[in-house]
Amino acid sequence: MRSIYYLLSRFYVLILFVLLEIFALSLIFKSHKYQEVRLLNASNTFTGTVLGYINGSITFIHLGTTNKALVEENTLLKKMILYQDKYPVDTTLPKRSALYRFDYIPAKIVNNTISRSINYITLNKGSKDGIQKGLGVVSSNGVVGIITNVSENFSLAMSVISVKSLISVRHKNTSALGNLRWNGDDAFTLQVDGFSKTLPIKKNDTIVTAGFSSIFPPDILVAIVKNLKADESTSFYDVNVRLTNNINRLSYVYIVKNDKKKELDSLQIQVNNE
Repeated sequence: MRSIYYLLSRFYVLILFVLLEIFALSLIFKSHKYQEVRLLNASNTFTGTVLGYINGSITFIHLGTTNKALVEENTLLKKMILYQDKYPVDTTLPKRSALYRFDYIPAKIVNNTISRSINYITLNKGSKDGIQKGLGVVSSNGVVGIITNVSENFSLAMSVISVKSLISVRHKNTSALGNLRWNGDDAFTLQVDGFSKTLPIKKNDTIVTAGFSSIFPPDILVAIVKNLKADESTSFYDVNVRLTNNINRLSYVYIVKNDKKKELDSLQIQVNNE
């Protein structure tokens, strides 16, 4: 405290001069439009220069990551040229199969939960964009969920990380069919039922969509086998898998539209009613 008092008593004239100078300049800038504009221009120039240096430093720091992303993007673009009849904007999303044609509507995630027993993802596309209940949602890395509710501008998808979710899948190496589900415990570990103990399934094997429904195209990535053990009470494996998608970090997804979905669903309803 004494040091501050000593500093003020010694330099009070200079401090008073600076304060009066600032006050005088503020009066000039407020009463003279030309000086005010010059001040604003000078301030904007200084701020822009400083922000430019900061942005340049940040860009330099992340240069390695940026270069890696560019290399991956170039690789995807080359594959898209080679396989443009099979793939849309992402190389892992087949545009057509032997029977169906699939369209993909890009959507941004507005809200996302992973901590509940039934988790939902809110998307910024709704009925005015052609979105309907029952459409599948995927990303370039795998399956995300299924649309359950639609409004004019938004839609709600039930995430695969939900105890009510059940998706038909296939073991890529053997083509064996199973069902992907979640037991509600670990949000990063899901289960696959229906794989017989006679199958040569091992850790790190790939699980893909079966392609037998109208919701998801075939061979979309779903998960990687995390671990498995034989269930002593049945003839099946207990299989734990990890999703190829990191759902809690997604920002953009694709809503899948199957051109034969209405026809297929209509037939299925007739079968169920018989």
